[in-house]
Amino acid sequence: MLLTLPIAGNTREVMQLWVTVDWEGLWLQEDNLQAMQKFRQQFPHIPLLHLINPVYFIQPGVNRAQIGSQIRSTLLPQDTIGLHLHPMRRLVEYCGIRYQPGPSIADIDEQCAQSSCGHSVSLEFAYSQTELTELVNCASAMLVSNGFNRPRHFRAGAWQLGPKLQAALEANQFLWDSSRIDAQLLTTRWHRDSPLIKMLQQLHAHTAQLNQPYALGYQLMEYPNNAALADYTNSKQLLALFEQHLVAHEPVMVMGFHQESAADYLLRLERAIPRMEQLAKQKNVTIEWMP
Repeated sequence: MLLTLPIAGNTREVMQLWVTVDWEGLWLQEDNLQAMQKFRQQFPHIPLLHLINPVYFIQPGVNRAQIGSQIRSTLLPQDTIGLHLHPMRRLVEYCGIRYQPGPSIADIDEQCAQSSCGHSVSLEFAYSQTELTELVNCASAMLVSNGFNRPRHFRAGAWQLGPKLQAALEANQFLWDSSRIDAQLLTTRWHRDSPLIKMLQQLHAHTAQLNQPYALGYQLMEYPNNAALADYTNSKQLLALFEQHLVAHEPVMVMGFHQESAADYLLRLERAIPRMEQLAKQKNVTIEWMP
């Protein structure tokens, strides 16, 4: 049911919306950073949850201070920093863990040496609980060493969360995860028989589009990525998902985009958000932009 908020003697329903950013660790290009800066100027009232893969800071020849400056150029004071992990070879080996080239969510050969190597490897299926615990700890420490607060929010690359990774998050005192998704939301770009869809159906067999937050562990809460990311859901689909939440009186919707493709897809959110706010107003629902 939607949350309720007392206003001047009346009760008004409240819907909480999260806008997340997956920083993949692949590249920082000016057109994507500028698209994000434009979004911040257009919607300064909307905080973002930045889920950052710290592998940017250990790519060959990079200036760490410059990398930090590029990331911070997209931030506003109300934003939150979290952790996003794809097990790239450079990051895994930096953290003292033996690199695993598979299984791959895209069924490609990840026995490679380039900077993106390992991006499609499944965290849950490739690594042990002990290795994942160390990887999460190491990556978190990398964010801290580059001037960010220790993260307490998380999303697994390709939503590859299972029991081992969940235990690793709990061991590292994470409080918020958004790695569960209804695989059907991704079939706009992934074939139903693709390894990614099959892995997610195995990992998240009972996840549905309108699923709401629930406890994964003693402290760790799951906030399902129930509106996917803008690469997969266009403006019309985002608005339809928002309306479904309203009709069903489900109070939390988690959407977002990738930094690496912001120039291509962030416009979908820019178009959908004013229509969401207008529809909420018509329904006498207050939108609370999180976090």
